[in-house]
Amino acid sequence: MSSRWALTEQFSITDQTGTPAFEVHGNFGLVKQLSFRDQSGREVALLKKHLMTNKYEITVGGRPAADVHHTGIFGEHYDIDSSQGKISAKGNFAGWHYTLSRGGTVIASVARELALKEKFTVDIADGEDDVYILAAVLAIDNIHDERREQDHNSMGGMPGLGGGLLGGGLPGLGGGLPGIGGNFP
Repeated sequence: MSSRWALTEQFSITDQTGTPAFEVHGNFGLVKQLSFRDQSGREVALLKKHLMTNKYEITVGGRPAADVHHTGIFGEHYDIDSSQGKISAKGNFAGWHYTLSRGGTVIASVARELALKEKFTVDIADGEDDVYILAAVLAIDNIHDERREQDHNSMGGMPGLGGGLLGGGLPGLGGGLPGIGGNFP
């Protein structure tokens, strides 16, 4: 995912065999948002960032589920505050190797794969909500890209030079839906 998104975007999240599990529809006007839809077209989650904030709100099943935000100075830590407890994301975000933990227990790991297109593996612990974790990973990716673009612009760089999950994939999500992944055009 990237701060270079078009005003609207759509991509599929697939299982490890390439079968679509979710469609993600984005709208990136004044309020950035991603809508996760199951194969019947029903919205199962919404990820939203309001103008002039650095926090994303996650709604799952129509109910507020979490807020995702960056903590620290160098981008090495993100917090996900939810009714299920605080989740902490720590690791190498520039290299895309990090974990999400609740109460010291790893509940998901994210790793970038070497490929022509950006591809990622997200392994989610059994019993965790795949949609919720995936929304958190996409929020972290977008916040990271926004911070990288701000840092680049403050050093005299060109705006809009992002990377991220858009243009890659998320093969191999575990948890309740084994092997969820994606190819983002």
